Amino acid sequence: MLKVVFVNEHRIVEVASGKNLKTLSLELGINPHRESFRGINCGHLGLCGACQVWVKESAPGATNRRNLRETIAGTRGQRRLACQVRVLGDIEVTTFAGGDNRLRAPRPIAAPPRPTVDPTAARKPIDAAATAEFTLGHPSAVGSGTRAPTKRVASESDDEAADADAPTEEG
Repeated sequence: MLKVVFVNEHRIVEVASGKNLKTLSLELGINPHRESFRGINCGHLGLCGACQVWVKESAPGATNRRNLRETIAGTRGQRRLACQVRVLGDIEVTTFAGGDNRLRAPRPIAAPPRPTVDPTAARKPIDAAATAEFTLGHPSAVGSGTRAPTKRVASESDDEAADADAPTEEG
């Protein structure tokens, strides 16, 4: 039996010689596709390039040779199309890291609070910071509006300073 190591998914499996890599990964629940559209691919024809993975061979000839479809897709080095790879020896497969739902269900997320339906739901506090709508801050957070504005009264020293700065006419 041949050993296939899926690096990002931390899985090691033993398979028979000649097994297709894409079929193997889908049987294990590992999604080799890097596209965001689910289920939309060429179906093992090697035309879309959505199943690109990196295959590191333990020895030369651990996979089949690169075919015309992979050459047209522009795969070089360790990059291969999973749908075109046949396992003939021990290999390490690196899929795109952190793709959607590689091995587990998505992280559970609680529903957002609905204060219009549930009166006990926590509401976001009103922030006193300025926004585009309320440039001086939200009215309910700033204050009650009963405070009298401060009066600015010009003092005598302000009047004298203004007179000193004014140009004088000389004849």
